[in-house]
Amino acid sequence: MYRYLSLFFALISLGACAQSTQSAARTDLKVEEVSTLIKSEKEVVLIDVRTPDEFNGGHIEGALHMNIYDADFEARLKELDRDKEYVIYCRSGGRSGKASDKMENLGFTNIHNMKGGMMAWDRAGFPSKK
Repeated sequence: MYRYLSLFFALISLGACAQSTQSAARTDLKVEEVSTLIKSEKEVVLIDVRTPDEFNGGHIEGALHMNIYDADFEARLKELDRDKEYVIYCRSGGRSGKASDKMENLGFTNIHNMKGGMMAWDRAGFPSKK
């Protein structure tokens, strides 16, 4: 009986430690959901936070390029309309997650992080522009 209780509490603890990257202001979207959102009638701002070489290698058409490594990255974020809807992406999802966190901390209210980034976008066969 003790083993079952220990296992139960261990599983409960693991669940409590798991963190979601979602919040009231920020959600993670699969590339299929991003594609649907782009095609909808909604006004959505795409932001590519990769380096210039990565961006020039292929990006989603219409995306703004804002390199997360630029010294003025946060200042450029502050210039954006906090009430618009944004999709943030990078190569695989790490940098866009950090950028989304920064945006949320700056008071943006509708942020989507594209899970898997451009790697997932390309694997799904969605178009990119060079």
